[in-house]
Amino acid sequence: MLNDKCKNSLGVAVIFLAIMKYYGVYFGFSNFSKYFMLISLLLSTVLIISNRKQYNIVHIGFLLLAGLQFVISKNITVVYTYYLCLALYAADFRVIVKWFTITNAVLFSIYLAMNVVGIHPTEYLEGRNDFGFGNPNTAFISMFLIWSAYFYYIYNKKRKIDYILLFALIFLMYTQTTTRTGLLTAVMTIIAFIILENMNLSNRYARMFVSSFPVLMSLLSLVIAIFLSDNYFFNSVLSHRPLYWHSYVMHPTRGINLFGYASNIRDILFTQRMPLDSGYIWSLYSSGILVYTALIAMMCYTLYQLCKKNKKAEILLIVSLLIYCFAESIMLDLATNIGLVLIVAGVSNLNLKNIKKMKLRVKSKKTV
Repeated sequence: MLNDKCKNSLGVAVIFLAIMKYYGVYFGFSNFSKYFMLISLLLSTVLIISNRKQYNIVHIGFLLLAGLQFVISKNITVVYTYYLCLALYAADFRVIVKWFTITNAVLFSIYLAMNVVGIHPTEYLEGRNDFGFGNPNTAFISMFLIWSAYFYYIYNKKRKIDYILLFALIFLMYTQTTTRTGLLTAVMTIIAFIILENMNLSNRYARMFVSSFPVLMSLLSLVIAIFLSDNYFFNSVLSHRPLYWHSYVMHPTRGINLFGYASNIRDILFTQRMPLDSGYIWSLYSSGILVYTALIAMMCYTLYQLCKKNKKAEILLIVSLLIYCFAESIMLDLATNIGLVLIVAGVSNLNLKNIKKMKLRVKSKKTV
């Protein structure tokens, strides 16, 4: 058995490799991605074996479902990401987030420095600075990953200097990239923070409202994609994303199915001019109805459990990333959605005994 220090060290190594895989595309060593994946899987296996007694039927059940989805669709994204999350459950989450923030901040700073000296030159898109990432939205996302993780880490400290830094980061990035979706996400996150600070999570209806957020966002995305894809307002605000969402969801031969599609389905079926910038629509489309429904259910249950424990920092972290998922496909990658690790911890109390107790409580309430 590994001690806590070893588990944390291995966990930091796993998250470091996941982040390196993300940045590999931009630094020009994407050929090493398969090695990052392989090493991260090996380290994750060590952590999972060491922590094997902490996993329950829900953990194993979703892993098997994701594995089945991989076998059928040849899309490894969900099973790979979830396997890493199972491993990181063995480590201290605050330690993981700390090094997630540091690693992203260092790599982001190095990339910006390379942009300044011309190694990764800026390509302006309609006057918007992309900092060498190839797309202003990608530059903002890379900053937001640091921003949201740092927000989580300093949530309970309430220091003015931290809030000033958070506002400054958003302001500076927006003035350069003019990314509306990124700015709106940051504003909505701040609003969510204010609401959480004034919300009594011991109230059952408050818990239900917070925990239903993933479902509400999923339904909103689908309603816009199916019924409001030609709406001028939504297309104007979301840069014509609804039109693209509709093309995927309502495709005559390759629409949404049970097990999704291979990760390169966009290149095969569509073109580069038809991106699918939506964490909800893309996750549903690529992973299929079964995996997506199970994942959203686990998210909702996790948020409910966090509400019961009054874990507002963790709630805000998950919610901030879920807000960004509305307009960007960042849901299924650990490097862009560190909140996925919390889902494994969130469903950890769902064993057979607890499920039976929950059923008995529901029956007793109905009979009263």
